[in-house]
Amino acid sequence: MKKLFALNTMSKKLLFILMSVALVSTATVTIVFSAYEITSAKEEQIESLGSLSKMLSPNITTALMFDDIDAVQELINPILIRSDVISIMVTSMTGEQLVIAQSEDEDMEQSIEVSTPLQLDMHDYGILKIRANNSYIQDRITFYFKFIMILMVFTFAISLILSLLLRRRFLNPILYLAQTANKITTSHDYSLRAKQLSQDEVGQLTSCFNAMLYNIEQRENSLENQVRLRTNELENANIQLQQYAYQDGLTDLPNRRYFYEKLQSLVSIKGMKFALIFIDLDGFKEVNDSLGHDYGDLLLHQVATRLQSCITTKDTVARLGGDEFTLILEGVNSPDEASKIAEAVKSSLMQSIKVKKETVYVTASIGLTFFPADGLTVEELVRRADQAMYLSKNKGRNRYEFFSYAIEEKATEKRRLIEEIRTAIVKNQFELFYQPIFSIDGKSVPKAEALIRWNHPERGLIGPNEFIPVAEKNGLINDIGQWVKSQAIQDTVQFNVLSEKTIQVSVNTSPLEIDRAGCWVDEWIIASKKYQLPANTILIEVTENTLMDPDSSIQRQLKRLSTINIDIAIDDFGVGYSSLAYLQRLDIDILKIDRSFINDIESNDNSIALVKAIITMAHNLDVMVVAEGVETQKQYDLLKQLACDYIQGYIFSKAITKQEFMEKYIIPIRNNT
Repeated sequence: MKKLFALNTMSKKLLFILMSVALVSTATVTIVFSAYEITSAKEEQIESLGSLSKMLSPNITTALMFDDIDAVQELINPILIRSDVISIMVTSMTGEQLVIAQSEDEDMEQSIEVSTPLQLDMHDYGILKIRANNSYIQDRITFYFKFIMILMVFTFAISLILSLLLRRRFLNPILYLAQTANKITTSHDYSLRAKQLSQDEVGQLTSCFNAMLYNIEQRENSLENQVRLRTNELENANIQLQQYAYQDGLTDLPNRRYFYEKLQSLVSIKGMKFALIFIDLDGFKEVNDSLGHDYGDLLLHQVATRLQSCITTKDTVARLGGDEFTLILEGVNSPDEASKIAEAVKSSLMQSIKVKKETVYVTASIGLTFFPADGLTVEELVRRADQAMYLSKNKGRNRYEFFSYAIEEKATEKRRLIEEIRTAIVKNQFELFYQPIFSIDGKSVPKAEALIRWNHPERGLIGPNEFIPVAEKNGLINDIGQWVKSQAIQDTVQFNVLSEKTIQVSVNTSPLEIDRAGCWVDEWIIASKKYQLPANTILIEVTENTLMDPDSSIQRQLKRLSTINIDIAIDDFGVGYSSLAYLQRLDIDILKIDRSFINDIESNDNSIALVKAIITMAHNLDVMVVAEGVETQKQYDLLKQLACDYIQGYIFSKAITKQEFMEKYIIPIRNNT
């Protein structure tokens, strides 16, 4: 029903407009004539009552002259025969009721009253009042309503017939055009045309519509041709993109993405077994650095060719990036089979490679894992193959290693240690111990070496050899060095406040902390000023390999330290380049002989001669000498004979806490003084 009366078509809208106009017009005329008829009926009733009153007034006046009330009553009673008369009343001029006649169903709410004065010879004898109801008007309205309803029905029927005829006459061309447009829209057949059914504006619209269809048809044909052409181009481009997405552009091998998707597909196959080999080239960086990236790219291309020659057609070789390659050996689950291929890869890559006019050599560090023995997911397999590869690299390169869970446990322990070091830095779990450095007579302690310890919350006290190398490899040494620097300066200031004699504290510096821009020197200068460090109370220890280039910026930074009275020591002297010639060009204050020479001094004459040469050369250059790792009386006696300046080792004291150092070597000195 709702859909039936919805104005969703032009035909319905036009019909609605025509019918609305007809109905509104009829209603307007009806209202006007109704109002006129009601007014006319009322006027006619009043005029009729007035005429009746005038007819009765002479007789009633005469009767009143003779005070004949009964005659008056007889005159007015017959008037009640009229259906619309309610009451007739005669009153005196003073308003006194003389005679009244009224009907039984008197309705006083809606009535019409006509009053006529009773006069004769210019004398007033009273007033005649006739009251009537509106039944006459209602009868007229009822009759007129029936007439109007019949007229409206007739008008509605005529209007509907005319509207339908007009709609058909004027709308057919438009409806036909709309149907044609709808057919074209549904079928997408732009070759269809609409017939011109009239010569008016609709006919012109049909002509324009057909012209538009022609243009659309031509454009669609053109677009179809272009789309067909573009589709072919896109298909070709997709083929190329597919190649680019899964192919390494340098070596034409499958790339990282293909490798991971291939692995995932193999892992998903029930009962599948395969070996995964990770290959990292040894010496590739040197080729890149010495000959350039062009040579490196050509080298990688030849390596890819050699790797492909080592596998069968069902296997996969891929390049992950850089100088990393992988092999997927389907169906291989035996270490012996995998070893043969790994050995073939190693032997193939060991052969010299001709790149342009250069002959280059590379080797490979190889790691092997098996599915499902070494992992059930892609992530596990890749991680464990990588761990096995790094194990072969750490064991000397140019070899292959199989994954073992011991490797993973070691890697996990290393990761845990790195995180614990980060936590230790944040929570300040480090502590400085101090090992006294005695004068050669063994009586005084003018120096001490600051040695870091880690107060681990679970493992207890940990020495630097267990965590410093890890911190250096993972970028944490600078944070630790910052803490050591700050704490050592504060402790040194405290020692020298409590001691009557100058106490010099030596601080080890990692080569990774030393930057060529001199920021580490700036930090020493800032910290020294901040804590008001006394002159010559800090000794910075650096390894001799750090100082081999006499013109390096590092040596210029050391001279900056000398200007603020911070001394420099060469640590572990003799195990590096073993050259003393550069000492005369450096501003060095202390040489610390490495403990390996001290260990052999009792049994090896060459060690004695070497230590003697170091001490003599140092003294000639006005450089003092400290012997590290002195543990026996014989070692001490020999060093004393060789005129060594300072002794450091377990023979006198191991590294002790700051509080113990102060109680043993600073406060007693002050008290004795």
